[in-house]
Amino acid sequence: SESAALAGAKAGARDIEVAELHARFSHEELILRDALGLGGDVRVNPSGGPLAADPVMATGLIRVGEAAGRIRSGEAGRVLAHASHGPCLQSNLVCVMEA
Repeated sequence: SESAALAGAKAGARDIEVAELHARFSHEELILRDALGLGGDVRVNPSGGPLAADPVMATGLIRVGEAAGRIRSGEAGRVLAHASHGPCLQSNLVCVMEA
């Protein structure tokens, strides 16, 4: 996903500890991990992600809230949230937050 890679680069997606990805299908997580440069040490969707809960029109927004919650709880110091629109990950929002 070139658009996810570009969004991640512009958001400063590096040194991420936790990522909440709007990956509605298992293969999308693999694509996004690669596009955003998230190594095996990055915990992805500890909330369960959209595969656990996919509320219509709010799944991406929930990813941002879940990532922010990891900072608020002290569980992580730098997190990434991802929201996408479209069946092929063609529109991507990447938000990097840190304590």
